[in-house]
Amino acid sequence: MKLLYPAQRYQCIQCGKSCGEWRIWVEPELIPRLRQHPLALRLEVAGHPYLSRDEESGWSFLEYDSQRRCLFLQDEHLCGLHASSGWLSKPRACRQFPFFLVETPEGVQVGLSFRCSAVQQDLGVDWAEHQADLNQLIESGCYLRIGFEPAQFGLDSLPWSDYQDWERSWRLSLSERSLEQIFYRHLNPILPAPEFTRLLQGWTLSACQLLQIQLPAAQPQVHPHSRRYFEHVLERKYLWLGGDLLGRMALMLVGERLLWGALGAGRSWSEAFDLVEGQWLGHREDLGPIQAGLAQTLLQFQR
Repeated sequence: MKLLYPAQRYQCIQCGKSCGEWRIWVEPELIPRLRQHPLALRLEVAGHPYLSRDEESGWSFLEYDSQRRCLFLQDEHLCGLHASSGWLSKPRACRQFPFFLVETPEGVQVGLSFRCSAVQQDLGVDWAEHQADLNQLIESGCYLRIGFEPAQFGLDSLPWSDYQDWERSWRLSLSERSLEQIFYRHLNPILPAPEFTRLLQGWTLSACQLLQIQLPAAQPQVHPHSRRYFEHVLERKYLWLGGDLLGRMALMLVGERLLWGALGAGRSWSEAFDLVEGQWLGHREDLGPIQAGLAQTLLQFQR
């Protein structure tokens, strides 16, 4: 299947960042091989359980040490499983990070997580070097298919071809305008801009309460780093990956304000990306009800 490579780049720089911050699910077929691995046997003898089981779901996860580091992580942030037995010896979640994969009518769109240090810095190699790994992931897994049917956009439906035209226009416009300015005419052709801004401010405050953070109010700006991030969020087809595009667009606008609020609070770009990508846009899976509520709010103003 044809791979659609992003404008962003990626090459692992062995920062170890993703090896201690998330619960890593271990697929059932890997567990017997993992238990026979010399590193796993060594941990077991030393009294360090390397797997935990969630009784409610029945899923198994990798365990961490007291510093929240994966027990298989070795010196220089190298994965012991990978180093000794190759890439396929790792859980699928480890092999797939930082890739997002989604099938479109044109091919499989390759996306990247901005939680990854290398992606944040746009460090990478020619995409041909990743092709074999990506093909293995695609052939051995199931991924979302988008664009084959129209998507819901408020009270209307949006064909894939029309969306592609919109996306191209939006991505070009990001060099001169904020996401808020770009999306405004699509989201609220009736609501005056000042009222729309106040609405977004209220949503952002609610998001801060949900995330249990305090950030100063900040207006979105045009900056190469934010442009590169939101351009890629669009490129990896974030808007198509959950229900109504109207609500997903609103979530992106809140994400833009969270980004600038984090910077206004003195956080670095890396910390700001970690917040927005890790806790709001890229790796959050429980925002469906919030997304639906935002869409309904916008629809009330359009009626």
